[in-house]
Amino acid sequence: MSAKVKLITCVVGMLIAIGMFVVGVIAATQQNIVMQGNVNFDIPNKTLYVNDVRLQQSMSETPQTVPGFRKGYINDGFNLNLANANFDINTTGTFVLYFDIINLIVDGQTVPYTVTASWSGSPVPSVEFSLDPGSEKIAKGTVTPIDRNDSTPLSGTIVLEVNVYDGQSFDLSNILLTFEQAFDSSKADYIITEGNNITIDSYTGSESNVVIPGSFSIVDGELVDGDDYTVTSVGDNIFTNNTNITTVTLPDTITSIGSSAFQNCSNLTTINLPEGLTEIGENAFHYCSRLTDIVLPDTLTTIGDSAFYNCYSISGTLNIPASVSYIGKMSVILLGLTEFTVDAGSQYFTAVDGVLYSKDMTRLLAYPRSKSTTNFVVPNEVLTIDQSAFRACTGLRGTLTLSPYLTTMGTEVFFGCSNLNGDLSIPASLTSMGAGVFAQCMFSAFNVDPSNSAYMSENGVLYNKSKTNLIHYPAGSDTTSFTLSSTVKDIQAHGFFGAASLQSVVLPENLQSIGNFAFYNSGLSGDIVLPSSITSIGSGIFAYTTVNSISIDNAYYKTIDGVLYNAAVTELLQYPNGNTNNESFIIPNTVNTIGDYSLAGSMFSSVTIPASVTTIKGYAFSRCTNLTTVIVESSSVAAMLSSKSAVGLLLNNATTVYVSESAASSLPEAFANIFIEDQTDMTGYRKYLAL
Repeated sequence: MSAKVKLITCVVGMLIAIGMFVVGVIAATQQNIVMQGNVNFDIPNKTLYVNDVRLQQSMSETPQTVPGFRKGYINDGFNLNLANANFDINTTGTFVLYFDIINLIVDGQTVPYTVTASWSGSPVPSVEFSLDPGSEKIAKGTVTPIDRNDSTPLSGTIVLEVNVYDGQSFDLSNILLTFEQAFDSSKADYIITEGNNITIDSYTGSESNVVIPGSFSIVDGELVDGDDYTVTSVGDNIFTNNTNITTVTLPDTITSIGSSAFQNCSNLTTINLPEGLTEIGENAFHYCSRLTDIVLPDTLTTIGDSAFYNCYSISGTLNIPASVSYIGKMSVILLGLTEFTVDAGSQYFTAVDGVLYSKDMTRLLAYPRSKSTTNFVVPNEVLTIDQSAFRACTGLRGTLTLSPYLTTMGTEVFFGCSNLNGDLSIPASLTSMGAGVFAQCMFSAFNVDPSNSAYMSENGVLYNKSKTNLIHYPAGSDTTSFTLSSTVKDIQAHGFFGAASLQSVVLPENLQSIGNFAFYNSGLSGDIVLPSSITSIGSGIFAYTTVNSISIDNAYYKTIDGVLYNAAVTELLQYPNGNTNNESFIIPNTVNTIGDYSLAGSMFSSVTIPASVTTIKGYAFSRCTNLTTVIVESSSVAAMLSSKSAVGLLLNNATTVYVSESAASSLPEAFANIFIEDQTDMTGYRKYLAL
């Protein structure tokens, strides 16, 4: 039997013993129990034939068809009307509903499915579902293909068992039976970690709703239905960049989720984190932007760095169980939370006013992004603020007061807190500060305690103590021009980020480096002359400004027509996006790399990517709203055109794409989902129009 068929044989006993439920309205103890209403099926985009629904009112009786039941096909949902059925169970007892299913078909194909049961009503004491399959029920996890209508649709029996311990009457209409696609083990690889434990190491299935079984057997090196090996771990990178999956159901055998396991699964909305889970690896759910509310289990001990970074659809309250002993940097940053809570028994963490701290309050880990506070004061106990702890917390308004004992801040701590304003005082105790700590904050001035050994301020600008490194220019300043001191050799990353009033700057002759995004989204305009002394220039230094041209010529950098390149003209570093004279831009055919944000916000309407280009970084073409025509001569770039957001958002606004004949064969299949070939009007190129 094939692995797929054997997996199919695994599935309807998850189509099988469906259980546990709580409901209803209290009734007198010594009367018959009345259970009426509709059992609801959730079967979107599927065809289901319900052959019979049988009721067994005690385990000693033979199941009988429910009165009034009519068999037939059900499309997009099903209600079982039990209004005429009297469940004659006195005070306590067990009754079982058997749903006999055949012809479960999706788009004409046979696909393995499981069923889960849920209850949407109010809890009622002494009534519950049971998962015990019982002696007469099909084994848990079993679905058997049968011959019907010249196909092999799935079939099986869903068994819903209700146990009543104290005479209660209730309505069944809150029961929902949901069909989900199962895990196709033929698409999975595995590692036997120790004993009979298995890590699912990779998966190439195309299911949207994935249900991973808790156990497998291994036949001829392939996973098949069975109980010989227990699935204890979801491996590293197993679903990375998988845009198919929307829901994932993990078995209660899982103890760890690997690094980047679900990273960039942009359509994942729901996953259960089972009791027994102890570790969530770094980047595990990084950029799962549609993932909604999660519940961390009481067995969890470790949340890796950036584990839930930018999962901004997770809202409300996130509770940290007492078992958690490690929360990595940026692991719970950029969520849509209004508060953190921590179990009282935690020895490691605490929450005060919804903000997450170490137990002794010396470390501030995370401020909930959707929380609103005016004039925030960092508690005196805090010595360290973690990287990005307040990132994009626009609910922070007014002034900020730092702890007088603060010693360390990670990178980009208050990045994007655009509603913070006023003057900021830097205490004498602060001796370590990462790059971009206050980027996009609208402080009008920085004032450093004169006794600080690491930093100083002058005219509201923040420098290192020797004034050789400009750390932050106050973005809220209304000054329109600024001349850097001759002592400054380095402009730190994000140094002038968001300084909207700043229109011109004079750079010193001995300047050596300009960090990433140094003047990003500032008010700079006109022509910029960079000193020949510069040996290091970061990414996107003038992105989203109205700079018209850039000039420099030394052993490290070169400009052509106002565009900045490295000296060999193999990397494009910055296009002056204030230049509105050129409707089209032809990238030199020596360029092999287009840098991050290098053309962001540019105004040209057409760009030509030469055959030499092999790499386009990050957000190279971000917000190029006029860029409607793209000409691709590079086979490497053509091969990456799988979506409009691919290769630095190159196609984000494109309506017409020309691909050279030599590169067209490299286009991926997914390109046909966004562009359709049209009659060409340019010799040597194929023409495609946006769908």
